[in-house]
Amino acid sequence: MAENYYDEGRAKIDGFEIPVQCIVMTAGKGKVFGLKHYHEYVELLYGLPDCDISVWAEGCVHKVKTGDLCIINSGTAHTVISNTEKSTYLVIKFEPGILYASEQSVFEFKYLFPFVEGSDDFRKVFRCDELAETEIPRLMDDIIREWTAKDYGYEIAIRASVIRASLYLMRKWHSEKSDLSVYENSDGVKYIKRAMEYAKNSFLTANSNEAAGICGLSYGYFSRLFKRIAGKSFTEYVNSIKMNEAKRMLATENKSVTDVAMTLGFSSVSYFARQFKKETGMTPHKFKKEM
Repeated sequence: MAENYYDEGRAKIDGFEIPVQCIVMTAGKGKVFGLKHYHEYVELLYGLPDCDISVWAEGCVHKVKTGDLCIINSGTAHTVISNTEKSTYLVIKFEPGILYASEQSVFEFKYLFPFVEGSDDFRKVFRCDELAETEIPRLMDDIIREWTAKDYGYEIAIRASVIRASLYLMRKWHSEKSDLSVYENSDGVKYIKRAMEYAKNSFLTANSNEAAGICGLSYGYFSRLFKRIAGKSFTEYVNSIKMNEAKRMLATENKSVTDVAMTLGFSSVSYFARQFKKETGMTPHKFKKEM
Protein backbone atom coordinates (compact mmCIF):
# COMPACT_ATOMS: atom_id res chain seq x y z
CA MET A 1 0.00 0.00 0.00
CA ALA A 2 1.38 3.43 -0.87
CA GLU A 3 2.92 5.30 2.07
CA ASN A 4 0.63 8.32 1.73
CA TYR A 5 -2.47 6.20 2.32
CA TYR A 6 -3.51 5.24 5.83
CA ASP A 7 -5.56 2.39 7.27
CA GLU A 8 -8.82 3.89 8.52
CA GLY A 9 -9.51 0.84 10.69
CA ARG A 10 -12.89 -0.39 11.91
CA ALA A 11 -15.84 1.83 12.82
CA LYS A 12 -17.06 1.64 16.42
CA ILE A 13 -20.10 2.61 18.45
CA ASP A 14 -19.69 2.75 22.25
CA GLY A 15 -16.32 1.05 21.88
CA PHE A 16 -17.64 -1.91 19.85
CA GLU A 17 -16.79 -2.61 16.22
CA ILE A 18 -19.79 -2.44 13.92
CA PRO A 19 -20.39 -4.36 10.65
CA VAL A 20 -22.13 -1.47 8.87
CA GLN A 21 -21.64 2.29 9.05
CA CYS A 22 -23.59 5.05 7.26
CA ILE A 23 -22.54 8.70 6.87
CA VAL A 24 -24.10 11.59 4.91
CA MET A 25 -21.22 13.79 3.70
CA THR A 26 -21.48 17.45 2.59
CA ALA A 27 -18.63 19.77 1.52
CA GLY A 28 -17.73 22.66 -0.77
CA LYS A 29 -15.91 22.74 -4.10
CA GLY A 30 -12.43 21.30 -4.17
CA LYS A 31 -12.65 19.96 -0.64
CA VAL A 32 -11.33 16.47 -0.12
CA PHE A 33 -13.70 14.17 1.79
CA GLY A 34 -11.12 12.63 4.09
CA LEU A 35 -7.45 11.88 3.53
CA LYS A 36 -6.37 9.11 1.18
CA HIS A 37 -7.22 5.93 3.03
CA TYR A 38 -8.29 2.30 2.86
CA HIS A 39 -10.19 -0.10 5.12
CA GLU A 40 -11.53 -3.65 5.28
CA TYR A 41 -15.07 -2.54 4.52
CA VAL A 42 -16.74 -2.54 1.12
CA GLU A 43 -17.88 1.05 0.49
CA LEU A 44 -20.93 2.21 -1.45
CA LEU A 45 -21.15 5.88 -2.43
CA TYR A 46 -24.59 7.13 -3.47
CA GLY A 47 -25.09 10.61 -4.90
CA LEU A 48 -27.71 12.63 -3.02
CA PRO A 49 -29.25 15.89 -4.38
CA ASP A 50 -26.60 18.36 -5.63
CA CYS A 51 -23.90 15.72 -5.75
CA ASP A 52 -20.95 16.02 -8.14
CA ILE A 53 -17.82 14.29 -6.88
CA SER A 54 -14.71 12.58 -8.21
CA VAL A 55 -13.79 9.29 -6.56
CA TRP A 56 -10.07 8.50 -6.79
CA ALA A 57 -9.46 4.78 -6.29
CA GLU A 58 -6.01 3.31 -6.96
CA GLY A 59 -5.28 5.06 -10.23
CA CYS A 60 -8.87 5.32 -11.48
CA VAL A 61 -11.19 8.33 -11.30
CA HIS A 62 -14.95 7.78 -11.14
CA LYS A 63 -17.36 10.69 -11.60
CA VAL A 64 -20.43 10.35 -9.38
CA LYS A 65 -23.47 12.62 -9.57
CA THR A 66 -26.94 12.65 -8.03
CA GLY A 67 -28.54 9.19 -8.17
CA ASP A 68 -25.31 7.40 -9.19
CA LEU A 69 -23.92 4.50 -7.18
CA CYS A 70 -20.18 3.78 -6.90
CA ILE A 71 -18.56 0.67 -5.37
CA ILE A 72 -15.15 0.73 -3.71
CA ASN A 73 -13.71 -2.71 -3.05
CA SER A 74 -12.49 -3.85 0.34
CA GLY A 75 -8.87 -2.78 0.83
CA THR A 76 -8.86 -0.28 -2.06
CA ALA A 77 -7.06 3.01 -1.35
CA HIS A 78 -9.29 5.97 -2.19
CA THR A 79 -10.37 9.54 -1.57
CA VAL A 80 -13.20 11.80 -2.77
CA ILE A 81 -13.17 15.40 -4.05
CA SER A 82 -16.18 17.69 -4.58
CA ASN A 83 -16.50 19.25 -8.05
CA THR A 84 -19.18 21.82 -7.15
CA GLU A 85 -19.88 24.45 -4.52
CA LYS A 86 -21.84 21.89 -2.51
CA SER A 87 -21.84 18.11 -2.87
CA THR A 88 -23.76 15.68 -0.69
CA TYR A 89 -23.58 11.92 -0.85
CA LEU A 90 -24.23 8.84 1.23
CA VAL A 91 -21.39 6.61 2.42
CA ILE A 92 -22.26 3.02 3.33
CA LYS A 93 -19.41 0.87 4.63
CA PHE A 94 -20.02 -2.79 5.38
CA GLU A 95 -18.08 -5.93 6.22
CA PRO A 96 -18.01 -8.29 3.21
CA GLY A 97 -19.05 -11.15 5.50
CA ILE A 98 -22.60 -9.83 5.93
CA LEU A 99 -23.31 -11.02 2.39
CA TYR A 100 -23.40 -14.68 3.34
CA ALA A 101 -25.74 -16.33 5.81
CA SER A 102 -23.23 -17.43 8.45
CA GLU A 103 -19.53 -18.03 9.00
CA GLN A 104 -20.13 -21.66 8.08
CA SER A 105 -21.86 -20.99 4.72
CA VAL A 106 -18.85 -21.76 2.54
CA PHE A 107 -21.10 -22.25 -0.51
CA GLU A 108 -22.25 -18.62 -0.38
CA PHE A 109 -18.69 -17.31 -0.04
CA LYS A 110 -18.48 -16.98 -3.83
CA TYR A 111 -20.80 -13.97 -3.66
CA LEU A 112 -18.13 -11.96 -1.86
CA PHE A 113 -15.66 -12.13 -4.71
CA PRO A 114 -16.70 -9.08 -6.80
CA PHE A 115 -16.64 -6.94 -3.64
CA VAL A 116 -13.19 -7.93 -2.41
CA GLU A 117 -11.33 -8.54 -5.67
CA GLY A 118 -10.01 -5.32 -7.22
CA SER A 119 -10.68 -6.47 -10.78
CA ASP A 120 -11.67 -4.16 -13.63
CA ASP A 121 -14.01 -6.90 -14.85
CA PHE A 122 -16.65 -5.69 -12.39
CA ARG A 123 -18.20 -2.31 -13.16
CA LYS A 124 -17.69 0.20 -10.37
CA VAL A 125 -20.27 2.89 -11.23
CA PHE A 126 -24.00 2.53 -11.95
CA ARG A 127 -25.72 5.61 -13.34
CA CYS A 128 -28.88 7.33 -12.17
CA ASP A 129 -30.84 6.63 -15.36
CA GLU A 130 -30.38 2.86 -15.06
CA LEU A 131 -31.10 2.83 -11.31
CA ALA A 132 -34.17 5.07 -11.35
CA GLU A 133 -36.66 2.25 -11.95
CA THR A 134 -34.94 -0.22 -9.61
CA GLU A 135 -35.21 -0.59 -5.84
CA ILE A 136 -31.82 1.10 -5.27
CA PRO A 137 -33.15 4.66 -4.64
CA ARG A 138 -35.72 3.34 -2.15
CA LEU A 139 -33.10 1.20 -0.39
CA MET A 140 -30.77 4.19 -0.04
CA ASP A 141 -33.62 6.25 1.43
CA ASP A 142 -34.46 3.41 3.82
CA ILE A 143 -30.85 3.18 4.98
CA ILE A 144 -30.63 6.91 5.68
CA ARG A 145 -33.93 6.87 7.56
CA GLU A 146 -33.01 3.83 9.69
CA TRP A 147 -29.53 5.14 10.50
CA THR A 148 -30.88 8.56 11.47
CA ALA A 149 -33.80 7.34 13.59
CA LYS A 150 -31.98 4.38 15.12
CA ASP A 151 -35.24 2.74 16.14
CA TYR A 152 -35.13 -0.67 17.79
CA GLY A 153 -33.64 -3.21 15.38
CA TYR A 154 -32.29 -0.57 12.97
CA GLU A 155 -29.07 -2.55 12.51
CA ILE A 156 -31.03 -5.49 11.10
CA ALA A 157 -33.04 -3.21 8.80
CA ILE A 158 -29.88 -1.58 7.43
CA ARG A 159 -28.15 -4.91 6.93
CA ALA A 160 -31.18 -6.20 5.03
CA SER A 161 -31.16 -3.15 2.74
CA VAL A 162 -27.41 -3.47 2.13
CA ILE A 163 -27.87 -7.13 1.18
CA ARG A 164 -30.69 -6.21 -1.21
CA ALA A 165 -28.56 -3.51 -2.84
CA SER A 166 -25.62 -5.91 -3.09
CA LEU A 167 -27.85 -8.54 -4.67
CA TYR A 168 -28.81 -6.04 -7.37
CA LEU A 169 -25.13 -5.38 -8.07
CA MET A 170 -24.26 -9.09 -8.14
CA ARG A 171 -27.01 -9.83 -10.62
CA LYS A 172 -25.95 -6.93 -12.83
CA TRP A 173 -22.36 -8.13 -12.80
CA HIS A 174 -23.53 -11.64 -13.56
CA SER A 175 -25.61 -10.44 -16.52
CA GLU A 176 -22.72 -8.38 -17.88
CA LYS A 177 -20.17 -11.17 -17.45
CA SER A 178 -22.13 -14.40 -17.61
CA ASP A 179 -19.29 -16.68 -16.50
CA LEU A 180 -17.85 -15.68 -13.13
CA SER A 181 -16.51 -19.16 -12.47
CA VAL A 182 -13.03 -18.15 -13.65
CA TYR A 183 -12.90 -15.83 -10.63
CA GLU A 184 -14.94 -17.90 -8.20
CA ASN A 185 -12.68 -20.89 -8.86
CA SER A 186 -9.36 -19.05 -8.78
CA ASP A 187 -6.58 -20.57 -6.69
CA GLY A 188 -6.92 -17.86 -4.04
CA VAL A 189 -10.63 -18.48 -3.54
CA LYS A 190 -10.09 -22.25 -3.53
CA TYR A 191 -7.52 -21.87 -0.74
CA ILE A 192 -9.87 -19.74 1.33
CA LYS A 193 -12.78 -22.16 0.84
CA ARG A 194 -10.50 -25.01 1.94
CA ALA A 195 -9.51 -23.05 5.05
CA MET A 196 -13.15 -22.25 5.80
CA GLU A 197 -14.13 -25.90 5.51
CA TYR A 198 -11.33 -26.75 7.94
CA ALA A 199 -12.54 -24.06 10.36
CA LYS A 200 -16.15 -25.23 10.06
CA ASN A 201 -15.26 -28.85 10.85
CA SER A 202 -12.56 -28.19 13.49
CA PHE A 203 -13.40 -24.83 15.04
CA LEU A 204 -12.56 -26.01 18.55
CA THR A 205 -8.90 -26.53 17.64
CA ALA A 206 -8.48 -24.69 14.30
CA ASN A 207 -5.49 -22.35 14.04
CA SER A 208 -3.80 -20.29 11.33
CA ASN A 209 -0.63 -22.40 11.14
CA GLU A 210 -2.54 -25.60 10.46
CA ALA A 211 -4.87 -23.86 8.02
CA ALA A 212 -1.87 -22.56 6.07
CA GLY A 213 -0.42 -26.08 5.97
CA ILE A 214 -3.69 -27.56 4.70
CA CYS A 215 -3.64 -25.00 1.89
CA GLY A 216 0.03 -25.65 1.15
CA LEU A 217 0.91 -21.99 1.77
CA SER A 218 3.33 -20.17 4.03
CA TYR A 219 1.82 -18.73 7.20
CA GLY A 220 2.47 -15.12 6.15
CA TYR A 221 1.05 -15.48 2.63
CA PHE A 222 -1.98 -17.41 3.87
CA SER A 223 -2.74 -14.80 6.55
CA ARG A 224 -2.60 -11.92 4.07
CA LEU A 225 -4.64 -13.82 1.46
CA PHE A 226 -7.34 -14.85 3.93
CA LYS A 227 -7.78 -11.34 5.31
CA ARG A 228 -7.87 -9.76 1.85
CA ILE A 229 -10.52 -12.11 0.50
CA ALA A 230 -12.55 -12.88 3.63
CA GLY A 231 -12.32 -9.39 5.13
CA LYS A 232 -11.09 -10.68 8.50
CA SER A 233 -8.22 -12.72 9.88
CA PHE A 234 -8.50 -16.50 10.13
CA THR A 235 -8.50 -16.23 13.94
CA GLU A 236 -11.37 -13.72 13.78
CA TYR A 237 -13.21 -16.04 11.41
CA VAL A 238 -12.84 -19.02 13.78
CA ASN A 239 -13.96 -16.88 16.72
CA SER A 240 -17.06 -15.86 14.76
CA ILE A 241 -17.94 -19.52 14.30
CA LYS A 242 -17.41 -20.09 18.02
CA MET A 243 -19.64 -17.14 18.87
CA ASN A 244 -22.41 -18.49 16.67
CA GLU A 245 -22.10 -21.82 18.45
CA ALA A 246 -22.07 -20.04 21.82
CA LYS A 247 -25.30 -18.23 20.97
CA ARG A 248 -26.91 -21.52 19.95
CA MET A 249 -25.80 -23.25 23.18
CA LEU A 250 -26.90 -20.40 25.44
CA ALA A 251 -30.30 -20.22 23.74
CA THR A 252 -31.09 -23.93 23.45
CA GLU A 253 -29.06 -25.87 26.04
CA ASN A 254 -29.16 -25.85 29.81
CA LYS A 255 -25.53 -24.76 30.13
CA SER A 256 -24.03 -21.99 32.22
CA VAL A 257 -21.83 -19.30 30.66
CA THR A 258 -18.81 -20.98 32.26
CA ASP A 259 -19.76 -24.35 30.75
CA VAL A 260 -20.15 -22.81 27.29
CA ALA A 261 -16.79 -21.02 27.55
CA MET A 262 -15.00 -24.19 28.58
CA THR A 263 -16.77 -26.31 25.95
CA LEU A 264 -15.63 -23.92 23.23
CA GLY A 265 -12.04 -23.99 24.42
CA PHE A 266 -11.68 -20.47 25.80
CA SER A 267 -8.88 -20.04 28.30
CA SER A 268 -11.04 -18.03 30.70
CA VAL A 269 -14.64 -16.98 31.13
CA SER A 270 -13.66 -13.30 31.14
CA TYR A 271 -11.92 -13.61 27.75
CA PHE A 272 -14.93 -15.48 26.37
CA ALA A 273 -17.25 -12.74 27.69
CA ARG A 274 -15.16 -10.02 26.02
CA GLN A 275 -15.19 -11.85 22.69
CA PHE A 276 -18.92 -12.52 22.97
CA LYS A 277 -19.71 -8.86 23.72
CA LYS A 278 -17.46 -7.75 20.85
CA GLU A 279 -19.42 -10.00 18.48
CA THR A 280 -22.97 -9.41 19.77
CA GLY A 281 -22.91 -6.12 21.68
CA MET A 282 -24.05 -7.76 24.91
CA THR A 283 -22.62 -10.01 27.60
CA PRO A 284 -23.32 -13.76 27.44
CA HIS A 285 -25.21 -13.51 30.74
CA LYS A 286 -27.53 -10.85 29.32
CA PHE A 287 -27.95 -12.82 26.09
CA LYS A 288 -28.93 -15.96 28.03
CA LYS A 289 -31.32 -14.01 30.24
CA GLU A 290 -33.15 -12.54 27.24
CA MET A 291 -33.58 -15.88 25.48
